[in-house]
Formats: sequence, C-alpha cells, structure tokens
Amino acid sequence: MDEFSTNRKEKGSLPFGFRRKPLDGRVQEENWKEVEAGIRQMEAEPMPVVGRKWVVGVMAAAASIAALVIGFWWVSNRTGRSEEMAVIKTGYGEIKNILLPDSSMVILNANSSMRIPSPWTETGGRQVWLEGEAYFQVQRKASTAEKFVVHTKEVDVEVLGTRFNVNTRRQRAVVSLEEGKVRLSMNGIVTSVMEKKAGLVMRPGQVAEVDEDLQAKVNEDKAVSDRSGWSRHEFHFDHTSLGEIAHLVQDTYGYEMVVEDSTMLEKQISDAGGVRVSDVQDLVKVLIVASGYNMQIKDKKIFVTTH
Repeated sequence: MDEFSTNRKEKGSLPFGFRRKPLDGRVQEENWKEVEAGIRQMEAEPMPVVGRKWVVGVMAAAASIAALVIGFWWVSNRTGRSEEMAVIKTGYGEIKNILLPDSSMVILNANSSMRIPSPWTETGGRQVWLEGEAYFQVQRKASTAEKFVVHTKEVDVEVLGTRFNVNTRRQRAVVSLEEGKVRLSMNGIVTSVMEKKAGLVMRPGQVAEVDEDLQAKVNEDKAVSDRSGWSRHEFHFDHTSLGEIAHLVQDTYGYEMVVEDSTMLEKQISDAGGVRVSDVQDLVKVLIVASGYNMQIKDKKIFVTTH
C-alpha cells in the first residue's frame, strides 16, 4: 500500500494528484471527476499506483505505454507554506512514476523515498531529497538556468537538463549519467552546490561512486543505461556475482538470500541482453537457470542449494 505524508496540519488539501490522460469531451470530464473523488479519499485510504507488469520475455509495446501513463503521480504546488515537505515512498517491489511541477520526471525505485518542497517555488530552486534509488529526466530551464539539485546523504547532484540514475543504497552514492551534464558536490568536503559552484563535473557515459568516507571515483561505462534498467523492470547481469545479486534482491524485494556454502556467492551470473521480470518469483526462476543452483522461497528468504 502506498504511503503519503506531509507535515500539513490542514486536512482535505493534498499535494498529489493524477496526471490527466488526454481524452476528449464528456469522457474526459467524467473520468477526471472520478479521479478527483478518489484523491479526496486518499488520507483515509491511500491509493496504490498502478504499476507496469512485466514477465520474463517481451511485452507488447502498446500495453507498456498505457501502463506508464496510468502509473504517473503528479506533484502539484497548489497550497501550503514554503517550509512544508511532501514525502513519497515506495514499498518493496514497488515503482512509482512522479511528474514534478516543472515537467521533470522521476521514477522512484522500490524501498525508496523522496522529499519535495510543498509548494514548489521558483525562488527556492528545484530541489529534492532522495533516500534509496531514482531515475531522473530533468527539464532544462533555458530562460532562467534554474538549478535542479538532488540531495543525498553523501553527495549533491546538480543538473540543468539531463537523464541520470542515483543509487544511495549500501552506505554509498552511485550516480550514472546517460545524457547532459551534472556536477557533484561531496557533502562535508565542499559547500553544497546550491551555495557554491564547486565539485566534480561528469560527462555522459560516466559512473561516479562516493563511499561513506566521501571518497569519489569515476569510471566509464559503455552500457550506462543498464544501470537504470530497473525503471523498465529489467535486470542486467554481466559477470555479476551471486553475492551482488543477493544485495539487489534484498534492497528491491526485501528477501534474504541464504546459501548452504558461502563460496556460492562468488558464482558469476551473466545474461544475453537483460531479463524482464514482474516480481521476485520470476527473478528467482531466471537465477535458477543462470546459476544452475536450486532455489526455494520461504518466509521472505531464498534458500540456495546445489541440489
């Protein structure tokens, strides 16, 4: 079930709504009235986002596009004071698509949260605070060059208009840049990029990793878009150890992987172009074939054995 929270004291006023799907005339009006009625009930019973369903293999493009439209959150700047923050969260196995007031899009990965100023003001700058993982498609403000900043525990990411992925799990921040340009400011080392132009500038195809000691390293990655594959319900394994996959499964689905021999975690898993799955059960089926191990799910644990 979705979770919504703001520090608003007033009831009956929410910073969220659904993006209208373009329809015409009477049908559009009737549909929107039903949506607005549902929004008014969200405080009492939060409404789940309709996510995209994928299975192993190829899904029809038309169906996936339709699901993407339905799955959008629209964050509006209707009412409220500048110090208020709206919080959007996802549970295990859940992905949310968020449309910000400036038309930037954020895809929030499972087991993640993002805080957004409510209302979103021009004078306050475009800022969000992320815990977990998210994929950003930021709209460039050519006329004002207004900054868009993603704040994390380890690093601030400043952009003008770009596509990038930010992962803040496991006591580190990993920024993968697909398009455009971003500047990183390591928290505690240099002043926040909202206050001072400093830090590391990335170019497309680079991946920057900042550890808990705020040490940064940058690598080139020809398949940088694979790092945001989760936003398309895809997983890409290229000589990925079973131990790394175990972390991914725990972070995304909340399942612990238990092996009968610790050396099994060193097993390298590869795929031919990525796999698409709808849930942890489908992912386990893929891992059984790829690893040659036997796997059984019980009580939020995945037991891995050789036979």
